[in-house]
Amino acid sequence: MCGFLAILQDAPNIDVGAARAACDEIAHRGPDEAGEWSERNVMLFHRRLSIIDLATGQQPMQSRDKRFVIVFNGEIYNFQELREELSKKGVQFHTSSDTEVLLEGFVQWGHSVVDRLNGMFAFVIWDRQKSTAFGARDRLGIKPVCWAVSKGAFIASSTLEPFKVLDDFRQVAPVAARDLLAFDYIPSPRTILQGVNKLEPGCLFQWRLGDESPRIQRYWSPPGPDDRAEVPNESELEGLLQKAISRQMVSDVPIGVFLSGGIDSSLIVALMARESHKPVRSFSIAFKDAGADESSIAGLVARQFGTDHTVLPAEDLGPDMLLELLGRLDEPFADPAFVPTYLLAKMTAGHVKVALSGDGGDEVFGGYPKYLLGDTSRWRIPGHHLLDATLRRSGWRPQAMSHLYWRTLTHEERIRWSWVRYGDYPIFRKDLRQVLASGYHLTAKVSEFFEPWERVAKRYGDRSNSDVLMRADLGTYLSENCLVKTDRASMLASLEVRVPFLDEMLLDRILPLHAHKKMAGGTLKALLMPIVKRLLPAPVWDRPKHGFHVPLHRFLSGVWRPAVESALAWGETHVDLFDYQYLRRLHAINIARGGIGRELWNPVVFLAWAMARSRPA
Repeated sequence: MCGFLAILQDAPNIDVGAARAACDEIAHRGPDEAGEWSERNVMLFHRRLSIIDLATGQQPMQSRDKRFVIVFNGEIYNFQELREELSKKGVQFHTSSDTEVLLEGFVQWGHSVVDRLNGMFAFVIWDRQKSTAFGARDRLGIKPVCWAVSKGAFIASSTLEPFKVLDDFRQVAPVAARDLLAFDYIPSPRTILQGVNKLEPGCLFQWRLGDESPRIQRYWSPPGPDDRAEVPNESELEGLLQKAISRQMVSDVPIGVFLSGGIDSSLIVALMARESHKPVRSFSIAFKDAGADESSIAGLVARQFGTDHTVLPAEDLGPDMLLELLGRLDEPFADPAFVPTYLLAKMTAGHVKVALSGDGGDEVFGGYPKYLLGDTSRWRIPGHHLLDATLRRSGWRPQAMSHLYWRTLTHEERIRWSWVRYGDYPIFRKDLRQVLASGYHLTAKVSEFFEPWERVAKRYGDRSNSDVLMRADLGTYLSENCLVKTDRASMLASLEVRVPFLDEMLLDRILPLHAHKKMAGGTLKALLMPIVKRLLPAPVWDRPKHGFHVPLHRFLSGVWRPAVESALAWGETHVDLFDYQYLRRLHAINIARGGIGRELWNPVVFLAWAMARSRPA
């Protein structure tokens, strides 16, 4: 796992000193080695976290004929099979790394190399002969890549950090701030910085020196439901899971697993135990809040499979450390599970350099109750337009109105309501026009708040049925929230995290199935449950779904209260984006009686990030 920066230009608009300073911003992604390559005004930089082929495999790496140069972040799990295939074509390898296999695969197969890769990856390859660049991001966006074009230079980086020290990228995009408030994250291709873009999952790009922008095309999308797709039997599915676990355990450094006590991580532990000749290293986090804590169940799983288990108390993070952590994000990100995930990753990195995680199990196999909303329709109270218009005209936002308002919505409108924190709703704690200062209502495009999700969902159909909901979530909630959370948290701790539920073998076999086959009879994860019930203790699966829950309202009014007040005080004098009277009202309500979470947390995350960014480097 690594970080990279590519600056491709025909004039020295960005000098080598500025480029090196920019690359230093991602040193945490690769603390083991630093490498750079330059020719004329083209510069490639790499920071390495050594996992495979520790002795060689340094980057940037040149092809055998010296024509191509690559910087690469990720792991290619089928690199040994590809290496064998290329060797039969006469390719001679000088390292044992997957980087060289990827590079020589590109030399041999060109752009179609991405169709052969099983893994998590983001890379840029520079063609010295034609002065062109080619790059790609893995199918579901496990690994990130951002890009921009400025003054004739094409800049690509693993994350946004390098852009913050480059002069042309200082302005915040109001629409991206809206997205953060609505979704907890900023969906691709937007970033928080005006002029900087994310490469969307499953996409590749080509760029030629002198082009105004790269040519981007999608090479993969989640397949639509296929009536011919047959449900795998228990034996076949268990075999696919076991193979995915086996090849994602390949590492030249110690490896472990995040164990939450939920179905997905517990199943990974069970299958890892079969592959390992010594106790699996497992790591969990414990909350003082009994309603949020699953550490006892994680301990039960650890004992059953004989793991070497370590538990960390979650509330060791004080307000100053919280502000520092949020300030280290490359862009604001408001899933509060990021905080315990970082603490877990930091603890884990003290013992191993690689960990497996259960991310993706819910999205691939149908683990969220919200997916069942797509095939249900409830009676609605008439009079929505009258109620909506009355509330908008009056400016009145009664605290107890949300349930009545929701009952007047159509099925499609209820989906939108359920998918966002804030929207264009005249309801207290749900209204973007209430949290944003009035001067930003137009520039933030409040009325278009659901566009990022709808743009993805429309690839699969016009109706929000369960098949559309699940597929859209792969390209939104999974890619932009769950995987971003895991990548940023783990990389800040210099830990590589792998996600076997997103192995291409499983995706190719499971994604074509209709949603009703994955959730047969309304049973979440119906395909996995026979395996789960056979392998795991009953307390793991015989209980309501829990998730990596953070008791946010209690933290915001308790241990993190000084951080909230510090962020609000700074924001009032430095950031005119928010209505601070509304935010302080939320804070006062939460202190008095609790119940306020993301509505306050999301703006505080933005302010903490902006506050850290305002400080001199």
